[in-house]
Amino acid sequence: MRRTKEEAANTRAAIVDAALRCFDRHGIASSTLEQIACEAGVSKGAIYHHFEGKREILRAIRDQLTLPLLDAADTALLHAGDIPALERIERFLLGMLESLEQDPRRRCALSVMLFKCEYVGDLEEELTGWRRNNDRLVKAFETAYNHARTAGEMARCIDPRAAAVETLMFFAGSMRVWLLDNRRAGLRKDARAAIVTHVRCRAVR
Repeated sequence: MRRTKEEAANTRAAIVDAALRCFDRHGIASSTLEQIACEAGVSKGAIYHHFEGKREILRAIRDQLTLPLLDAADTALLHAGDIPALERIERFLLGMLESLEQDPRRRCALSVMLFKCEYVGDLEEELTGWRRNNDRLVKAFETAYNHARTAGEMARCIDPRAAAVETLMFFAGSMRVWLLDNRRAGLRKDARAAIVTHVRCRAVR
């Protein structure tokens, strides 16, 4: 029984990995289940055994990408109370950048979801997940900025809620720019400095 469960888990993982490669190569709309099955070395029936279709595969990819990110946000921004709040935010943003640098699979998955997916028709509902994740991140940022204000770290003229929304926008935009600009002398080389500047400009002078 254990071997059967392991084999099923391995097949499911192989389908997700194959789908990610196909989505990256062809885009989500143009990728077919036949292509994914061929890439994974399984039958089309095996895909339907594990997934209802491309939408469910995309959701599995999204969950593998976003859930660890949100868990990291909760840990870095809410539970590391012994670290100053602004430093927690800076560490989180730098950590997300480092994860993209070191994890080709996460890099590919995020590129697919941002640049190679049309969120229309059956996939339009996936945008609800993005909105929910945005709300969760803003709440985490806002909590940290409130901690910073209470501790006297942050300038009083800065509203924690507005700062949280701005940081989410900065984070989302910087990830898109970073993924797009892979030139040797492109914008990636300045990403760390931009993150540090974004956070530290909020500190009390």
